[in-house]
Amino acid sequence: MEGLWEDVSCSICLDILDNPVSIKCGHNFCHQCLSKYWDEVLAQGEVTQCPECRQPCARDHVMPDTRLRSVVEKIIEMEQKAPPALPEPIKAVQVMDVDKDQHLLTNEEALSCCLEQETVRSSPVCLISIIGEQRGGKSFLMSHLLRQLRHQEASDNSWMTWEEEAESSFPFRDGMDTVTKGVWMWPQPLWVQGPQGKVAVFLVDTEGSLDLQQHMETSIKLCVFSILLSSYQIFNISSKFKRSEEDYLEMFIKVTREVGNTCNLNPLQHLDLLVRDWQLSHDYGAEGGRKYLDHIQVDLRKSPGHDTVLQVLQAETTQCYLLPHPGMQFIGRSEGTLADMSEPFRHHLRAYVTGVVDSAGTSFRTNSKGNVLTGGELMERIKGISQYLNNKNYGFSSPCTMAKSFANIRTVQRIKEKYSEFLQEQDESTQAMVQCLKVKLSKMRQHLDQKLQDFKQKCEAELQGKEAQKQEILKELEKDLGEKMEAYLKKYQKRYRKKAMMAGLAVGGSALALAGGAIGAVTAGMIAAEVTVMASGAAVGAGGLGAVGAGVGAAVARFVARRKTQNTTVRYSKGTAGEGEVIDDSENMPLLRGVNG
Repeated sequence: MEGLWEDVSCSICLDILDNPVSIKCGHNFCHQCLSKYWDEVLAQGEVTQCPECRQPCARDHVMPDTRLRSVVEKIIEMEQKAPPALPEPIKAVQVMDVDKDQHLLTNEEALSCCLEQETVRSSPVCLISIIGEQRGGKSFLMSHLLRQLRHQEASDNSWMTWEEEAESSFPFRDGMDTVTKGVWMWPQPLWVQGPQGKVAVFLVDTEGSLDLQQHMETSIKLCVFSILLSSYQIFNISSKFKRSEEDYLEMFIKVTREVGNTCNLNPLQHLDLLVRDWQLSHDYGAEGGRKYLDHIQVDLRKSPGHDTVLQVLQAETTQCYLLPHPGMQFIGRSEGTLADMSEPFRHHLRAYVTGVVDSAGTSFRTNSKGNVLTGGELMERIKGISQYLNNKNYGFSSPCTMAKSFANIRTVQRIKEKYSEFLQEQDESTQAMVQCLKVKLSKMRQHLDQKLQDFKQKCEAELQGKEAQKQEILKELEKDLGEKMEAYLKKYQKRYRKKAMMAGLAVGGSALALAGGAIGAVTAGMIAAEVTVMASGAAVGAGGLGAVGAGVGAAVARFVARRKTQNTTVRYSKGTAGEGEVIDDSENMPLLRGVNG
């Protein structure tokens, strides 16, 4: 039909021929369009010619084309009778796939079409993502979220009945085989009203994980990518929160934080624990979820080793929702409909989906500092995420290796905390001048390094797995502890020099003040014999030379603090401060010894 419309269009008005006429050269035009064109040509003193091929043509050679007019009328009649063309159904696009070598393949073109399209590039975005075990109903839930976002104006919950939109949604079906592969995203922004304007919402569906199958590391990386992409994360759980979910969530959080720090992303902004097929009590929905979340936290406190999970579950941005079983009639159908769902399931599904959509306007993606990210800014960070994950190997190949990895991570974390506590103790014990100046920088370095090696050996004895993996972990640990040690030594060096300066001022001032006092006393005695005058002379002398002594002491302290190799000793006489000696900043001797007070 499009081709026919082109054949019966006027090249002057670009519309369908109206009362078509033919001229000498064979071209056709609307009678009114051609007459108006030639009137303008003649008014300019030019000869009449064909508007298309520019061949001269007299006005008396214009003939009505009745045959062409009949064709135009028939085409118009056919167009009016033909049913309207149905638009192609919109489908989710794959933004992350996995190749045969288990490398992540990011579809940057698809992501760019989503996040960098004109209306989204400079707008805040909310990405609702779901992860969980295989065949757990994730795509089913995302399809209902899509329906609600498309029909936000439907206040009577009629959005749940739009089952004719099944072709234009996330694919899901009954059976054992996985439907979703990799990470998929809805390509069109679904706009919601936020507190400061419109927010572009995208839905992200992720391949099933948590099934302890081959390529576990790849599954974890896919979930981590999905989490970092999202601002509203749904963790889909079957029946109850089990130990396996604790372990996986622990790993998700640790890896997400690690990658998020490198890409300047807030790792986990909002978390929903969505428990499906809940049957342990009759408390469903958000209220039942609050009770169950409290119960989970109590159990985690009793079993150490999941501090990270406990911290996240205690956050205000985490909530739990309990969905009842949908009913056997729904499970038994290949594509269950709304009518097949049990009434409790239908009620709580509607409530949950509506609650998520209502939260979308305030759940926009932010960076690590809490600043709102636009679609274009998020796209730039995604490139770094996929590159980082592809270059990182965590060694998760089986449940056994994952359990060992968990144990090793906890061991390393504990060693790091112990070494930090040790440095804190050293910091507190060297605050006083005497204690600080007793320990030279070189001696402090030896002390800290020896402790570092002790902790490293302790860690090595507790690590599990292959020797090569252990050595890699120990190498990273030594690097981390070494950085902590150097940071502390830098601070300790500044303190040491400051204390040395203060010691020089005190020693120099007290030594020369004694001499000044004696000279002042003799001078005053020569001038007058009165005791009061002698006392005044002693005070003046002591004060004057005391100031000089303080200056000399400061210079001495600066000189001594900078000396590294010589062992020059400056001794002073017995005074009120006691006996002692000031020694330079040598490698083997303290700056101040034997000083009382």
